[in-house]
This record gives sequence, C-alpha cells and structure tokens, in this order.
Amino acid sequence: MTILMNDATSANIGILRHTTELFEVSQKRVASGKKVFGAKDDAQAYHVSENLLSRANQLSDINNNIALGLSALDATDKTLSQMIGLVNQALDLVTRAQNEGSIGSRSATSTALLSDSTVITGVTVGSKISITSDGGKNFTYTFNSTSVTWGNVVDALNASNIGVQAQFIPSSTPGQTLLRFSSTNDEDFTFDAVSDEAAMAGLAGLTSPSGQTYNTTNLFANGVAAPGAGETGFTVTYGGLLMGSVGGGVTAGTAVAAGSSMVFVDGLGGYRTLNYGAATTIGQVITDINALGAGVKAELVNQSGGAGGPLQFRLRNTNGGNMQVISATGDFALGGSLGLGGVVTGYAAPLSSSNPVRLGYGQQYDAIIQAIDQLVANNPVPTGRNLLSGNQIDINLDEFITDPVRISGTAITAAGTLTMAQAGATWVNDQNLSTCATQARQAESILRSMQAQYATFTTFIKGRYDLNLAFKSELKTQGDEIVAADITEESAALTALQTRQQFAVQSLSISNQNAQAMLKLFS
Repeated sequence: MTILMNDATSANIGILRHTTELFEVSQKRVASGKKVFGAKDDAQAYHVSENLLSRANQLSDINNNIALGLSALDATDKTLSQMIGLVNQALDLVTRAQNEGSIGSRSATSTALLSDSTVITGVTVGSKISITSDGGKNFTYTFNSTSVTWGNVVDALNASNIGVQAQFIPSSTPGQTLLRFSSTNDEDFTFDAVSDEAAMAGLAGLTSPSGQTYNTTNLFANGVAAPGAGETGFTVTYGGLLMGSVGGGVTAGTAVAAGSSMVFVDGLGGYRTLNYGAATTIGQVITDINALGAGVKAELVNQSGGAGGPLQFRLRNTNGGNMQVISATGDFALGGSLGLGGVVTGYAAPLSSSNPVRLGYGQQYDAIIQAIDQLVANNPVPTGRNLLSGNQIDINLDEFITDPVRISGTAITAAGTLTMAQAGATWVNDQNLSTCATQARQAESILRSMQAQYATFTTFIKGRYDLNLAFKSELKTQGDEIVAADITEESAALTALQTRQQFAVQSLSISNQNAQAMLKLFS
C-alpha cells in the first residue's frame, strides 16, 4: 500500500531519523567515555591508541616475567641467609669442641639421657643434692617441690662458683644430651652422702678413676633421713690414691698402735712424716693429715658401694699427682690396722678424655653439612630457576626484547663449593678441628659474596620493574586519552539533540494537522 506524504512531512521524518542517529552516537560516547571505536571513526587516532595500549600490555607481560625472576632471587636470598645461619652454628660447634681441649678434664658424665627439662623423679621435698670441692667449697640444692628439673639444679650449681660446673653435652644419640660435672680449678670433688639417693639415681653411669662403685642406694641418704655409717658419697678423683683393704673394714675409732709412723710424699712433692709415740685412732690420723694442708686428703670411704661398707681408710693426692708412701711402721705397715700395705704408690689416673664430647659436637657439625645441601636442593624457587643448583635465569626488561639480563647460578655443595670437606667425625684431632674452622669461615665468606651479588641483580631488576609499571600506566593513559570523548561536550550535544528531536516531533505533528485540515476542506 502506498503512503502519500507531503514535502513537509517527509522533511520532518528525515530530520527525526538523523537526530536519532546522532543521539545514539552521543549516548554511546557518554556511556563508554570514548569517541573513537574503530578505524572508521578516526583511522589515525585509532591506530596510535591501539599501538600505545599494545605496548602497555606487552610491558605487563614483561613485568610478569620479571616478577618470576625477582621471586627466584628473593627465595635464593632467604635460602642463603639460612645457609649462613647454619654455617655460623657450625663455627660455634667448632669453637665448643676446641674449648674442650685435648688434655681432658676432671669430670664425670652420666650415661642417662638428660636435658635441662628432665624432671628429677622420686625426690622428697626437703631432700638435697650436695657437692663439695676439695677446696672446701660446698653447693647444696634443697628440693622445694617434686617438679624440679636438672636444668634448675645445673643453673644453681653454675651460679654457686664452687669450682664445679655442670653442662649438657651431646650424646651418641642425635638430638639427645648427657649431663657432665667438671672441675673448673683442677680440684677433685665429691657428691656428698647427704644427697638424696633418688635424685642421684638419675645420674646413672657416673664413674671415677678411683674405682668407687656408683651404687646410689648404699652411698647416699634416703630422702631427708641422715646418711648411714656406710653412706660416704661418691668422689670424682684423678689424683693418685692408696686404699686400705681391711677385711671387716674400719671406723674412725679403730686403734692405731703406739710407735706407728709413716713418711709420704705430699701434693707438692715434699716429704711429710707422721710419728705416733702413743696409741691413737684412725679418726685422729685423718684429722692430723688433713690439717697439714699438704695436697693430700685422708678419709673413710665406702669404696665398693656395697650396703653397710665396709669402710676403708684412703689417702689421695688432691693435686693430681701420684700418692706415695715412702716408709711405714706399726699399723701403717703391711698388715696394720689401716690396711695400706706399707711402702706403696698409687698412680694418678689420666684426665678424662674430651674426645667423646668433641665427637658429639662433630655429629651435629656433620648434620649441619647435610642440612646445607638439603637447603640447596629444596630452594623454593619457580621450576627450573634454582640458582643454587647451577640453573640460570634470563630476564627481558622491556617490550623490545633485545638482550635479556642473564643471571648465572652456581651449583653449591657444602663439601665442594663451600669447602666444608673436613668431617666432624674426625674431631679427635686438633688439626682437623682447625681445618673445619677455616673451612666454615671460608664458606661464610663465599655465601655472603653470593648473597651480595644476587642482591645487586635484585636492586637493578626491581628498579626496571618499577619503571615498567610507570611506563605501562602512562602508555595506557595516553592510549585511552587519544580516543577519549569530551564528556562535557557530548553531554551538551545530547541536550541539544533532545531539543532538536522535540522540535522535529512538534513540526511533524503540525504538518500532519495541516494535511488533515486540507482533506476535510475538500471532502
């Protein structure tokens, strides 16, 4: 069907159609913020914008690659720091082993595994642990609870400054320790009889060159009770000693006949003479010898550790030398009441070897070497980027992809690259200890040098990463601005087009009314 329109109506419809098209364009520009949507809108502006935005996207991809490299460098730096920490621990172990000294010490070590947190079991509140040095200084720990640990006793003993110290030393079982008591002033020392046998039972395995059997039940007091006659404590002694051998034992009241005499060598190498014109007792002889202050101590001891004794008379050189009786008569002679056997020599024992302790530290040292190699293998970096295993990293720094920065890794091993080839299992030798110390210091220097080298790369690459971020932001801004619409201008255009549209609609309505009037006139 043909629709007839006059010229005015046709013109108004054309104006409305064109206005609607312009209105849609302005709406799109206001909504998107862009005035160029494709090359047909503005070929040059569109091309420049796309080029800038493409470079911004390329920089984003470049920075993703840089971020992986920085992640590898950061992880490597942290691993190197851990390795340096382990090397410092290794140096500390070497120093401890060297401080043990090859000459040994006057010490006694438990065979029981003990640590500072081990609770001393079976004790009674009010019972004690008592230690006395040959110099007469005493340490007594009185239990105020049943939850006291060996660490509490060790701390108190070490703070008492009596010439005896205690420390936890490595055992043959990795991660476990033993408790060692040592003289710090070359004096023998005694775990006194008043010590609680239950507490002392925790120190199983204590030995002394004197040969005294460590039987806590028969050497120490039962809880808070006074020690019995045969409970004489346990002495850690390395000087020469002479021990009586009277079958039924002796007491302080055992008689020494008149005319008994003895010449012995004192702790300083001088000669001392005891000569009794009148009968006396063993107790008085002990008092007289100890009063000389000659480096020789006389005492009654339960040498066997058996129940009730028997007690024996003992002479020992407290200065570490041999104990010699040059001549003896009466009850000091062979078959006398003291049971020494006449002219005799008790030879000094060699000081306890420190090699077991050194080797204990050496085990920890060897474990550290293994831990260093494990850190290298487990360096938490992106796959294929372990610098510590000898891998390399190539990092492109810009979108032009010219020559990437190459970071070369080093295949690290503790025994190879770090020179830590001397094993802790060889620490019975002073030279081997010295070699380990030198190697550990070299390892620390090597690791710090590598850490500094990688830190230089990190600083440089991080700077480029930040620069790329700035470039990316600028390129994106520039690319968007070239094709951006002027929102103020487009909003004004929308308003104008709305007005034009309204006028066109009104004009079309008037045109239609005029046409209808003419038709009515001719009808």
